[in-house]
Amino acid sequence: MTFDHYAGYEELKNCLEETARRYPDLCTLTSIGKTRENRDIFCMTLTDPSSPIPAGDKPAFLIDGNLHSGEVASSMTALYCMEEILRLADEEEFFADLLFDYRILCIPRINADAAEKYLTTPYIFRGSTEPFYPEAPGVKAEDLNGDGEIVSMRIQDPAGRWKVSGLDPRIMERRAPGDLEGPFYTLTCEGLLQGDDPACLTPAPPREDLDPNRQFPFEWKADYPEGERPTSGPEPLHDAEVRCLHDFISGEKNLRFIMNFHTFGGLHISPAAFCPHLTTKDAEIMEELGDAMSQKTGYRSRGIFPEGAKDIAPGSYTPWAYYEKGILGYVTELWDFHRQADPERPEEWSMFFCGSRAQFEREQTSFLRWDDTQNASRGFMPWTPFHHPQLGEVELGGWREKFTKNNPPPHLLRGVCEKGFAAVHCWLRALPRLDLSGLRAEITPADVTFRFFLKNTGYLPTATRQMDALDEAAAGLTVEIGLQGDDDPDTLRIPSLEGYSTVFQAITCQRRQAEDLNGTFALTVRAHGAVLLRRQFRLGPGGEVQMVFE
Repeated sequence: MTFDHYAGYEELKNCLEETARRYPDLCTLTSIGKTRENRDIFCMTLTDPSSPIPAGDKPAFLIDGNLHSGEVASSMTALYCMEEILRLADEEEFFADLLFDYRILCIPRINADAAEKYLTTPYIFRGSTEPFYPEAPGVKAEDLNGDGEIVSMRIQDPAGRWKVSGLDPRIMERRAPGDLEGPFYTLTCEGLLQGDDPACLTPAPPREDLDPNRQFPFEWKADYPEGERPTSGPEPLHDAEVRCLHDFISGEKNLRFIMNFHTFGGLHISPAAFCPHLTTKDAEIMEELGDAMSQKTGYRSRGIFPEGAKDIAPGSYTPWAYYEKGILGYVTELWDFHRQADPERPEEWSMFFCGSRAQFEREQTSFLRWDDTQNASRGFMPWTPFHHPQLGEVELGGWREKFTKNNPPPHLLRGVCEKGFAAVHCWLRALPRLDLSGLRAEITPADVTFRFFLKNTGYLPTATRQMDALDEAAAGLTVEIGLQGDDDPDTLRIPSLEGYSTVFQAITCQRRQAEDLNGTFALTVRAHGAVLLRRQFRLGPGGEVQMVFE
C-alpha cells in the first residue's frame, strides 16, 4: 500500500489478504463479524509462532480505526501501523522480540458499510447506514451539480443572516446587528428542499445519524446529547458493528491495550479525560503516556476538555474498555487541520466553535491560505451560479470538507499515518516486558527452592489497577514452576509489578522422587491469565541452572 490515496473496501480486503500471504508465519487474517450490509470486519493478528508461549496465551495490543465511518484516515493509519510493524520485524530486534512475546491485533475498518459510501458517493456519514430517524424538513444534502461533492449553498435574501466578508470574497460572515447594506444571503447545504414548509432552508439532519461511539454499555445514556436529537441509539450495542467489536473484545481474555484511531483534531485522549473523576495510579500512567506520545506527534494530550467537565461522551468505547474490562486504551484524533493551517494558533481556541471576532478572522484567513499554498486550492470551491430546480438562482461553493477538514488530502495522508505510528511506537516501547535473572536452585532431600529476580523492564505495569480491582481473585502475578508438561506445577502469587521495577522471589517445590531433578523445568509468569514470561531450564549436578530456551 502506498498510502497516497484512500482504499475502498475491496482494496483494503485485497491488501490484508496479500499481507497474510506475504507473511504466512506472522499473520492470521480473520473476521470479527459482519456489518449491517454483510461486509466482513477484518482483524489481522501479528505474532511469532516460534515462541514457547502459545499465541492465545500472549497479551494482546489492539490497533483499530473507522469506528466513525467518515474518519477514513483512521483506517489507513491502522493499516500503516500493521505494515510498519511487519516491515520492522525483519530489520529491528525490538519488533522481532515484540511479536515473540505479544499479539498485535489490527482492525482497520470497523464501520465498513458507511465508510464505503463515504468514499464512493458525495454523502458524509458518521455511523452506520441504517436510516434510523424519520425524514425531517429542511434542505436534504444532495450533489446538485454532479461534481461528486456536497458543499454549501447561498441564496440571496434581504432577510438573510449572512454576507460576504471584507476579509476575502470567499468567506461568509454573520450579519451584524443593524447592518442594512447588503447583499445578504441565507446559507445552507447544497441540496433539495423536503417537507411542506418552503421557507425552511436549514439543513435537514440525516436519517443515518446514530453515533457508534455512544453505544457502549458503560454510562450509556438514551437521551444523549440532552436537549438535542439523541444519537446514542435506542439501547446499548444497537449497531451491528458496535456489537461485533464489543463481543470480540469481551471474548479476548488477554487483550490489554487499545489504540483507537479517529479524526480529526490532533489529540491523544485517555479514558481519564472522558471521565475526569479517575484519580488512581492508572490516571497518572495515562497522563505520562499521553505526554510521551505528544512529544513524538505534536498532538495535545492535556487540557482537551473544559475544566471540571463531567460525562463527556457517555457510552464511549475506550472508557467502557477501561472501566468494565480494565483495558488501558487511548483515542488518537489524527489530522490537526487547524494547527496545520495556523501553527501558532492559541491553545484555548476551540476547534468546534468560534468565540471571538479575532478567532473568526484568523481562522478563516489561515484556512484559505493553507488551502491555496498547501493544497493547490482544491479544498475550497469558489462560489458559482447554479439554477436550483426549486429555488431558482443560487450559488454553490464553500469547503469540500471530506478531505480537507475531516481527513487529510491524499498527498498528506502518509505523513498523518506516520504520526499515528509514532504514537503506537510509544505504546509498544512502554509495554510491560518481564525479565528473569539470578535464577538459582537450592536442593535438599525433601524439596528444591528456586530463587530469582523478576524485573519489569517496561514502563507500563503488568496489570492496571482497574483490572486488578475488577478481578481480585486473579489480581497480581502468578508464578508457576514445575517439570515441563506437569499439569500441577507449584505456584506463587505476588502483587502486580509496576513499570521499571524489580522483585526478588523464592518458590519451593516438593520433590516426589529423585528423577524430579532430571527433566526440563518450565517457569511461567501470568497476569490475569496472559503469559508474560516463560523460561525453560535444566539443573546441573550442583544445582546450577542451565537455560534451555531464553
